[in-house]
Amino acid sequence: MIDESILDRIIPLPDEDEKMEEVQDELIEKGFPVTSFKKGGVMYHLLRLSVSLHLEILELARTILNACFFQHAEGDWLDIKAADVSKSRIEATKTRGYVTVYRNEYDQALKVTKGHAFKTEPDVTGKEYKFYAVEDTVIAAGASSGTVLVEAAEAGTSYNIDANRITISMIYLEGMDHVNNESGWLYLEGADEESDDALRARGMASWSELASQTIDEKLKNAALSIPGVIGANIDSQHPRGQGTVDIIITGTAGTASQTLIDEVQNAVDRLSDGYSDFLVRSATVVNQAINITVYLGADASTDGVDAQVKTLIVELINASRDDPNTLYRDMIIQELSNKIPGYKRTAFITPNADVELAEGNVIITSGEFVTVSVQNVQRT
Repeated sequence: MIDESILDRIIPLPDEDEKMEEVQDELIEKGFPVTSFKKGGVMYHLLRLSVSLHLEILELARTILNACFFQHAEGDWLDIKAADVSKSRIEATKTRGYVTVYRNEYDQALKVTKGHAFKTEPDVTGKEYKFYAVEDTVIAAGASSGTVLVEAAEAGTSYNIDANRITISMIYLEGMDHVNNESGWLYLEGADEESDDALRARGMASWSELASQTIDEKLKNAALSIPGVIGANIDSQHPRGQGTVDIIITGTAGTASQTLIDEVQNAVDRLSDGYSDFLVRSATVVNQAINITVYLGADASTDGVDAQVKTLIVELINASRDDPNTLYRDMIIQELSNKIPGYKRTAFITPNADVELAEGNVIITSGEFVTVSVQNVQRT
């Protein structure tokens, strides 16, 4: 968005009442036959309508001016401008992963048909996450377990759930004991639709793609063009010897799956000049422990607030961020103050200060790492 002070100089937006008075004075000065502009009169309403229309046209002109520049365009306007630099918004993608089916009777083969539904238990907000088998899968006779490739019901990062969450088969499977998504279950991370800021950053970096040599920005832009990659750091200081470059990527689930790594590797390999050795690897995930006490108003109910706070914190920290290697305590305070009724303050036990890690690290957390106690403030 162009700074308001600049817009006010280029296309000033007058106050509506002041503009009304200005037009009335001008009409009287020009000898307009109607000299009464009292509120409630027909002429007053016609004049008010004309002035409002004038102001809306000026606002439209300011919007169009913003949309003329890639650096300031937003929404659909930005999508149109992105085409000028051969870019388009990356669409949201669905999570894919493997659900393991365990059997207590396995004398016969078991067929799991395409579209077979699995789901999680409801979380604290009552939401269930459903997944569907991508293809027909046969678990051979004699095998006590087998994996089924599933896809999320909806696109987005929210389906990049933790292990041991998908525990329900919505359709009966003969001889089944239980189902589960084991550790490392993700095959391909789901991603949200690319934000305006991310698309703008890729577009502004398009000039780097014209470089005759493969510079860091060129590699970074190639990595960020792959759906599911939310961050890329380039280590070009010969990490594995002369001519080597490491591309460290952050996926929407924190670590990057092997599938995502392979897709980025293919993208950057096309930029190799024959003398470079590019290696794509995942960022290192750091599970952050959080132990806090949340204080509510003296009369506020504390029932179920601890679970609500825990969910908000996990979703906040695991969401896509521009700086996934940092955790500022004020982020948590702001989130809770906006969404917890009766919120007063938060006391941190862990971490006892803001957390800032080196590039290439990603801070995430899960329910097992978050401890929340809720108390009412004392009356004074």
